[in-house]
Amino acid sequence: MKLNHFTDYSLRVLIYLNKKNKTASASLDELSEELDILRNHLIKVVQFLSKEELVITKRGKNGGIIISDKALNTGLGTLIHLLEQDDTPVINCHSKPCVFMPFSCQLKFFLDAAYQAFIDSMNQHRLSDIVFNNWESIFAGRQNTRNNA
Repeated sequence: MKLNHFTDYSLRVLIYLNKKNKTASASLDELSEELDILRNHLIKVVQFLSKEELVITKRGKNGGIIISDKALNTGLGTLIHLLEQDDTPVINCHSKPCVFMPFSCQLKFFLDAAYQAFIDSMNQHRLSDIVFNNWESIFAGRQNTRNNA
């Protein structure tokens, strides 16, 4: 299974915000710079995450983006399924009618079962389970690269 870019970017944002431990908010500019994602893409991502109550946004001088308790308590599988925004994530036999459909093809059934097993497996984990060796060095190295450019 391949995740779409929207899901990838959303997970990166949630991972980054989780590591801030709700101690400080992040701005769109900070997220764009640190995660190396275009700000325009992040606007869509953060709007969706906010609508789904996975992040909390505040406008203004003391505003920013922080992760919500809902995001922290939701399984990764449920997050991925929500972010993929597709009820037929693996195959849709109806989008381009398949000649095998009238003959009880089992491929969709097998793929749907595998997808559900993937989601169930990922639901054994939360964002807090994603750990990094020396988190600070990820962004320190990026800062040095930007300064030398």
